[in-house]
Amino acid sequence: MKLQALGLSVSLLLAMGCGGHGATQFSGTAPSAEATFGVCVDCHHELAVHMTVTGGHHDLSVKCELCHDDLTPGEVGPGHRSVPACADCHSQQVTHHDPAAGTASACVVCHTPHGSPNLFLVNEQIVTPGGITRSVQLTNLLGLADGSFASVTHPGTGLCEVCHMTTSFYRNDGSGDTHFPYACFTCHPHAAGFAPR
Repeated sequence: MKLQALGLSVSLLLAMGCGGHGATQFSGTAPSAEATFGVCVDCHHELAVHMTVTGGHHDLSVKCELCHDDLTPGEVGPGHRSVPACADCHSQQVTHHDPAAGTASACVVCHTPHGSPNLFLVNEQIVTPGGITRSVQLTNLLGLADGSFASVTHPGTGLCEVCHMTTSFYRNDGSGDTHFPYACFTCHPHAAGFAPR
């Protein structure tokens, strides 16, 4: 009984301290791109606004300088900041475009570090192996569903199907058989290059 009373007291204190939905201490708008990214916005305004709106590494309170070392202190212009390789921080990830086996920018075929409305910072558009730029929506992990790995509607914008041309399932032209309609990564994990288990 005393434990329940203590829990209720703690809940009331938190409610009074934090306030409810719309509490005054949380009112106002989100910080601007300038307030979030500082002087980098002077030259990279469009990118900073995109990151502020769609998310990205800034959601982790990461400032530009954490990833982009200053190569020429006090100077701006081309080459003044380093461009890190994704594998510097994400060394365990292996995919179709393994950065350890190819170029340092292989991850950006599918991902963007600078923000996306898609889950896992998946690009809004991906250039397919056939050289065609296709729109991608990844807003859920249901598997066969609009906004997921393979779309129910055609033409599909699913992450897997936009590139599939020769697979037996969920091809980008709308053909192919239906296959296990749930989360693809259950059997095709990212860390195994999406190869089936």
